[in-house]
Amino acid sequence: MEPRKSLTFSKKEAINFGFYTVKNNLFYFISLFVVVLLVYAAMGILQAVFTFGHNFLLLIIVVILRIAVSLIISMGLIKITLEFVDKKKPQLSDLFYTKSLLNFFLVNLIKGFIVFIGLILLVIPGIIFSIKLQFAEYLVIDKNKSVVDALNGSWEMTKGVKWNLFLFGILLFLINVLGFVLLLVGLLFTVPLTMVAEAFVFRKLLSQSSLK
Repeated sequence: MEPRKSLTFSKKEAINFGFYTVKNNLFYFISLFVVVLLVYAAMGILQAVFTFGHNFLLLIIVVILRIAVSLIISMGLIKITLEFVDKKKPQLSDLFYTKSLLNFFLVNLIKGFIVFIGLILLVIPGIIFSIKLQFAEYLVIDKNKSVVDALNGSWEMTKGVKWNLFLFGILLFLINVLGFVLLLVGLLFTVPLTMVAEAFVFRKLLSQSSLK
């Protein structure tokens, strides 16, 4: 049996790809930000109206709807970043991606619970679990994986690169801190940059793994 090859990726390559992708599609990403902002603003207004109107049934419906919309947008953002990595031209309508919504929700829920338990256990296990499971949502979107397969797949494709992924995560955080310092406007550039860079790493690791 041949020894299992170690998975690798370059932090510099991922960030450079994210930088030039956003730079060359800046208008698209700004438009995307505006659409997301308007959607969340509309949901916030609806929630506020029903809160002040003391209509608790409608308020519960709006809260559930807001959670669903948030999940759909999260799915859409992953789909869009993966399309850029695959050299495709995503549309703004791709933001509202609903395929495998239930699996995406369950993966988020279970992953969050596992990480929370890990954080209770002296913090470090929570960080490790977060790193190991960070690509589960990507597998739901990209490969239409079931909940169990997505979690197991993310665990498998991060073997041997936990430390590199940890450093990569810190680097992405610092890039967004820089964007925040630049009068918040910089976040319009750094947030999509870091999202595309993460999608690039996912695709790089997936291509080296045995996952289908």
